[in-house]
Amino acid sequence: MRLIAMSATVLLAGCVTPTDMSAERPQQVTFETTPCFGSCPVFSLTVYADGRGVYEGGRFVRTKGRHEFRASDGQIRAFLGRLEPFRPNGAVTYDISNCPGPAHTDAPTVRVRWISESRADSLDWNQGCQVEALKAIEPDLQQAWQELPLDGLVGLAENRFEYDQRGG
Repeated sequence: MRLIAMSATVLLAGCVTPTDMSAERPQQVTFETTPCFGSCPVFSLTVYADGRGVYEGGRFVRTKGRHEFRASDGQIRAFLGRLEPFRPNGAVTYDISNCPGPAHTDAPTVRVRWISESRADSLDWNQGCQVEALKAIEPDLQQAWQELPLDGLVGLAENRFEYDQRGG
């Protein structure tokens, strides 16, 4: 497992250069998921350093529309900790056009924007871009939102089709 994680870090370094987030904690982070050819949850959230957050629900989520939430410092630290290995220095797009391995077109993209006092970084990663060595850590990016108090808004995976049928 450790070899996989080290290999993933080396491969990901080609497109994402991890930064020392402890030196400058982001003032805000925006996390967004895009549609897929299935029931992938589509939503965006922005969380601020003081714990305020804004969620915008789209498709295949329990709650649609704009809703505010509050996250504890521990929840924010856990969320940022999951995202930390993926934070580039600047802007990086990792998609079908520059994928080093097999790719499929029916996957969602995860977009993350980190805004700090002195810089802004962004990652757009189409999850159809598959890199064998990254499979072990990819869920940390996809599921980072689960560290925040959003379960009641995003809902359960097994209910995705139900959420869209009833309109929210």
